[in-house]
Amino acid sequence: MPRLWLGNACTEHMVDRMDLLTQDDFDGILFAMKRLVWLMRDGDALVLPRPVPGAFLDHVAQHTGISPDRIHVIAPDADLLTQGLLHSQEILGRLRELVTPGWEFCPYIHDRGAEVFARELGLVTGSPFVAEGGAELLNSKVVFRALAAGAGFAVPDGIPCRTSEDLSPTLQRLLTAHQAVILKRDRAVGGHGNIVITTDPGLKGTGALRTIVVGGPADHEQVLKEAGLTATHAPQGEVVLEAFHPDCTSVYVEVDCPAHGEPVLLNGGQLRTDQDPPVLAGLALPPRSVPGRAWEAFTGEALRMARFMQSLGYRGLASIDAVIDQAGNAWFNEVNARLGGSTHLHHIAQTLVGPNWTDSHVLISRFNVRAPALGRLLHAMQERGLAWDSRQQRGIVIASDDTAATGNLEYVILAHTHEEADALEHQLTTVLTRHDK
Repeated sequence: MPRLWLGNACTEHMVDRMDLLTQDDFDGILFAMKRLVWLMRDGDALVLPRPVPGAFLDHVAQHTGISPDRIHVIAPDADLLTQGLLHSQEILGRLRELVTPGWEFCPYIHDRGAEVFARELGLVTGSPFVAEGGAELLNSKVVFRALAAGAGFAVPDGIPCRTSEDLSPTLQRLLTAHQAVILKRDRAVGGHGNIVITTDPGLKGTGALRTIVVGGPADHEQVLKEAGLTATHAPQGEVVLEAFHPDCTSVYVEVDCPAHGEPVLLNGGQLRTDQDPPVLAGLALPPRSVPGRAWEAFTGEALRMARFMQSLGYRGLASIDAVIDQAGNAWFNEVNARLGGSTHLHHIAQTLVGPNWTDSHVLISRFNVRAPALGRLLHAMQERGLAWDSRQQRGIVIASDDTAATGNLEYVILAHTHEEADALEHQLTTVLTRHDK
C-alpha cells in the first residue's frame, strides 16, 4: 500500500518554546527531513516544509530505483510544518485528493498533532497509547527519567527540576559528588539547551553547546539564569540536571516495537562529534570504541527497555540512547520515540548491500559538511573512485543535500572495514577542503 511520510520534526508537541527557534534551527530541521526521501517507494507521498532539490532526488532514485515522477512531494516552502499549515488547503486539501483510507501513515514523530492530521485524512493509526500522546511522554527527558528509574534502569545521578529551589541544592550536591553535571531542557533536540557545568576549567563538555565553569556565587546565578526557572514554576519548560561523565562514549540502538511479537534491534552505534562546538555530527555503525562485553550489556538492557515501552502501548521505531563510562557501565539518558538519526542510514545500507549488511560492512556518516553544489561534488567523487560502487560494494552516497541554500550536506560511507571507511573519508575530506579554499 502507498505510504504518507510526514516530515514533522520540531512540532508544537516536541519543543517547549517554538518561538525561540532560529533560522539555523529551521535549516537544520529541513536538512534532517530530506533524509526521508531515501525511505520512499513509488506511489508514496512526502510532506516537507520546503521542496527537495531535483539533483538530490535524482541521486537517491539512482540508488533506490524509485521514479521521481511516481512519488508525490508536497512542500509549501515554509520554515516549519506547523499545525496550521498542515491543515491548510495547500497540504490537507491536496492530500484529500490523493490519500485514501488504505494508505499507511508514517510521520517522523507520531505526536497528537500528527494523530489529528491523520484522522482528517481518514487514516487509521492503530495505537491508542501513541494517539493519546504516548510518544511525547517518552520523548520527554523528565518523564523518561521517572519511567526508566521506576523500571530499574541505570540513569545518571540527578533529578528533573521545575523550580529554582529544585535546582540550586541539586547543583551543589552533584558538583560535590561529581566532576561535572549537565543541564538539559526537557523538550529540545540535537544538543540545543544542553549546558555542561563543572569546576574544572580543562573539562571538555562533549554533547553540549556550552560549558560553564563555576567558581563562585555569580557563576551559580548564571546557571539559574540559563535554566530559566523561578521559585514557583518553569516558564521556559522544566530541565533535567544530572551527572556528566567525561570521556564517556555516547551510544544508541534503534529498535522496532511491533504490534505483535518481540521488539527487534535494527541497528546500533556510537555518536560522532565535532570539535567546536562538541555536539553530534554523525554516527558510526557499529560502535568503534566500546568493549564487546559493555556493548552486549547495553543492548540487552536496551531491548528490555523496548519491551517496557511496548508494554505501555508504544508501537513503531525508537532510538534508545545511553553513555558508556570508562568502567563499561551504561547510563540511559533518553529515548527518541520516533524515526531517528540512523533510520535512513540503516535503510541506505540495506538498499545498497542487503538486509544483513552488518555482517560484512561498517558505516560512518557526517552531516552539516560544507560542500560545493551537489552535481559538482558527485562528479568529483566519481572521478576519484569515491562514489558508491555496486561491484566493489564500497563507496559514498549523499544522505541529505542542502548545498543550494546553506552549502551543507550529509554523506554516508559504506566499507568492508573501519580502515577502508577512514581512507574513503580522508579522500573525500581532501576534495571538500580544496573546494573550501
